[in-house]
Amino acid sequence: MIDQKQTNKLCLRWKGKQRRIGITGGIASGKTIIGDFLFQAKQWPLIDADLYAHEALRAENQLAKKVLLRYGSKIIQNSSESESNQIINRKALAKIIFQNDIEKKWLEGIIHPFVNKRIEEELEKLKSISIVILIIPLLFEKNYTGLCSEICYIDCPRNIQLQRLQSRDKLSLEEANQRIDAQWDNALKKQFSDHIITNANNDETWKMQLKTLYNF
Repeated sequence: MIDQKQTNKLCLRWKGKQRRIGITGGIASGKTIIGDFLFQAKQWPLIDADLYAHEALRAENQLAKKVLLRYGSKIIQNSSESESNQIINRKALAKIIFQNDIEKKWLEGIIHPFVNKRIEEELEKLKSISIVILIIPLLFEKNYTGLCSEICYIDCPRNIQLQRLQSRDKLSLEEANQRIDAQWDNALKKQFSDHIITNANNDETWKMQLKTLYNF
């Protein structure tokens, strides 16, 4: 259960002039596909939190060096190359953090401040644009509700998430379940969203829902 303070945070919305459409949903629900579709159809700029999380772990980033110091050879993709150019094996890193809450919290503790900063920088660059899309997987979990004027939740049943995750990331059923369980329950996030887009089948009915919602 969440308390009243958390409930109040989940109900926060951006009140500025710029319309900020937050897109979120469970893992493998189709957030990126839907965000890209809106960008192509409406030319609304995209801010994707996942891109900044990847940026944080690039070889040249100081945060990547901290991660490599902590986990060493267990996550090095190209150990034969020079130390300054070591690449993080993201799958190996994910396996560690999804099996250990302490490690997951440590990694999030260094990556999320970087992601926050990058989102703020991009919003500043786009401040003259009337409508912006923010794709944020952990929108509720990491308190981004106040950045969005509305939240569009991409709804996808767990069995479809599992199928997509296993196919996309080559995960075992146990690993796929771990990824889903690491996020808040879908029903809770739906409760605090402004719009629900259903992406339950491998068809494109979600396109019609978006066209109805955003009038195109």
